[in-house]
Amino acid sequence: MVLYTLPSLYDVEQAARLIADKVVETPVLTSQRLNGIATANLRGGGGGGGEGGEVKVELFFKCENVQKTGSFKFRGATHFLARLRDEELERGVVAFSTGNYAQAVAHAAQVAAFERGIRIPTSVVVPSNCGRRKVEAAESYGATVFRSGTKPLDRVDMAIRIVEETGAILVPPADDSDIVVGQATAVRELLLQVAGHRLDAVVVPSGGGGLLVGAIAVCKPLGVTVFAAEPELGGPGLAAAMQTGHLALRSLCLDGGSTPTIADGLQCLTGEANWEHIRGAGNVAQVFSVSEKQIKGTLRLVNSDEFVGAVEPSAAVGVAVVLFSSAFARWVVAQSKGVVRIGVVVTGGDFGVEELLILL
Repeated sequence: MVLYTLPSLYDVEQAARLIADKVVETPVLTSQRLNGIATANLRGGGGGGGEGGEVKVELFFKCENVQKTGSFKFRGATHFLARLRDEELERGVVAFSTGNYAQAVAHAAQVAAFERGIRIPTSVVVPSNCGRRKVEAAESYGATVFRSGTKPLDRVDMAIRIVEETGAILVPPADDSDIVVGQATAVRELLLQVAGHRLDAVVVPSGGGGLLVGAIAVCKPLGVTVFAAEPELGGPGLAAAMQTGHLALRSLCLDGGSTPTIADGLQCLTGEANWEHIRGAGNVAQVFSVSEKQIKGTLRLVNSDEFVGAVEPSAAVGVAVVLFSSAFARWVVAQSKGVVRIGVVVTGGDFGVEELLILL
């Protein structure tokens, strides 16, 4: 493990300038209906909070589900490649992914190749059960797609073999400062967009941990609390790790059997270097876990005409926390404020109607 230095807010601002012409400034959504559900949760699960209407929740959803390639991950991949020299890119790039990151790297490489007038051979490794939509999207951006076994370490091993055989550069999904600051630009953008409504906290779904560390880099200097969200089953196990101080290699993440969560984008291992920053004092206030029932209920709510674009299960996890988590409700009530304002990063939306019908 190579521990990188926690990026500064200045580092994120520099990254934002570097990739500004390549990424979409995604919208921030507000919803009175979802505010009402979150506020009602204070009474239902917050230990009596919100009675008489003293406490209300205002939610601000950062819609990275309408980012290029349908995910915030395009930001990190684009920034990583922007920092490489032409001669490095011409050697080729390799990435491994459950699906979204494969698309992000493939398109980022396509954009970089066009802008620089060079050829960038691109290989992406995905599990054999990766959805057809994501595979076809990566291929449409010019990438060669390789299928590995379904265990997270299977795709890592295959990607490393490709790097060793070709001399290409690995574009890591986590544990890299250039990836982290690129992803962090989404959180920076959120805070700028809602500058007139100072946020009390930001909730970030976390798998590999890059976006979560990016949120720390942006929010901590500004006094905004950072929370992580994960599925109870099949996620990286951050909630337990924060209690024990140790990040376990959970069997649910490593076995090749049935997927225990529909939020498959979060069924991965948190990067070890990212974990060192996540566990740092005062960095992440708490990790909230939500059930499959809560995730599915959230999907029904957000995949409606009221929301911007499709929302995939992994992106619904953070929303589920603010709508249904009793632990989160207790934190809100403890703030003893009339209005508690929460930002939620809606991380991805590569999801079709047919897939939603099957899951729900």
